[in-house]
Amino acid sequence: MLEMKGRIEEFARAQKASMGEVCLEGNDGKTTLRFVPVERAGIYVPAGRAPLFSSLFMAAVPAAVAGVEELVVCTPPQKDGNANRFVLAAAAMCGIPNVYKIGGAQAIAAMAYGIGGMMPPVDVICGPGNAYVSAAKQIVAGNGTRIDVPAGPSEVLVIADGSVNQAYAAADMLAQAEHGADSVALCICDSKDAARKVSTELSAQLGKLPEENAARASIPKWGMVLVAKSLEDAVGAANALAPEHLELLVKDAARLLPLVKNAGAVFVGTGEAFCDYGMSGGNHILPTNSAARAWGGVSVQTFGKWMYTETLEETAQGRLAKATALLARMEGLEAHARASEKRDIYEKLD
Repeated sequence: MLEMKGRIEEFARAQKASMGEVCLEGNDGKTTLRFVPVERAGIYVPAGRAPLFSSLFMAAVPAAVAGVEELVVCTPPQKDGNANRFVLAAAAMCGIPNVYKIGGAQAIAAMAYGIGGMMPPVDVICGPGNAYVSAAKQIVAGNGTRIDVPAGPSEVLVIADGSVNQAYAAADMLAQAEHGADSVALCICDSKDAARKVSTELSAQLGKLPEENAARASIPKWGMVLVAKSLEDAVGAANALAPEHLELLVKDAARLLPLVKNAGAVFVGTGEAFCDYGMSGGNHILPTNSAARAWGGVSVQTFGKWMYTETLEETAQGRLAKATALLARMEGLEAHARASEKRDIYEKLD
């Protein structure tokens, strides 16, 4: 756990260091854009079939680096009525004293709207969950609470060529399919020979998994190995699908990487399982269901907003008053026009 936390924190600090203030200062005044962290953030940690303590680190560490003052965790209780011990340990390691034994959509509601004097509403909710949790997050997002990413079933798309290690490709597909029976695991190869190798290996590895493993249900339904005319066409398909995880298990990944436009995270010659446990310092809370066309994964910026601060000298306001009023009246906004004209120093002199 300490290894995971340390690697995530190192990259989060690098992100924060790069987020400098943007400032434009001239004769007329000064405009500044600066990052301001939210005051409170809520973290949802699933703990049903799999207690995802790793997700707590993925949310809590960048939130702390961003400067969030208060963090709370909601996680469903286990059959014995207690919170999962690994989730509690992760919360303690992140300095979070408040862990509430609440699961599902009701946990999202509790964080968004608060619970009496027990839990004040949070500003941001972060963390994965089932379909009900995801739907609840979308609902509260419409009422002023920010959410991390639109999320649905987990996804992986592997792009492979003839150089692929089929054992790696198949194992990575199964790893992502393990998240649930509705998880999507795809592989696009540039030749039938590569596709056969991956398919054969996938079947072999699937047969060795325990009967209760979710991949045993997911792969027959949502797992596919496809063939594209070229690797460029495979990347084109990936951009259209905008998968949560995109793996480039190809010999010349550096050539393909600039062509990738839409993906939650891209893995070059490596597997997404390392990301799931923070070994690269990246984050595994990523957009799914093609949301990666417009959304990125969780980062330090998830836990704050960019705030403008604007000043305009009084003489400049006077010079710009008539032009501003003209623009306002073109839009039919008379009160705006008059508000600017009140600052017309030349009118005042008359």
